[in-house]
Amino acid sequence: MGPAMPDADHRSSADQEAKYYLIFLHSIPERPLSREVVDLHAAHLAELDDGGKLVMAGPLLERAGGLIVLRTGSAAEAMAIAEEDPMVRGAYQTYELGTWLMSNRQNDYRPNLAPGSHP
Repeated sequence: MGPAMPDADHRSSADQEAKYYLIFLHSIPERPLSREVVDLHAAHLAELDDGGKLVMAGPLLERAGGLIVLRTGSAAEAMAIAEEDPMVRGAYQTYELGTWLMSNRQNDYRPNLAPGSHP
């Protein structure tokens, strides 16, 4: 028999709600990427990773652009990170910011979507 799973009523709200911020990067066709800007972007991602904010990142093969998944304290912080990215700052890419609530075992695959529950 496996380890006992805690009852959902006894889990902390942090355990039940996993909120991430998604930065969808969109390439600007008239602005081809140089090796230098890609290196600066990689350094930016490494800094986010070292700070514990980067969950994952990478290019999207079906379209010109990429995705950065962040764990930050607020949408404003995620937006500031996007604005600091060398790809965005150098006008090589634009971005969209999204908030993603993960469905997982801890929240019984039902994230809290109630109005006002996510500032």
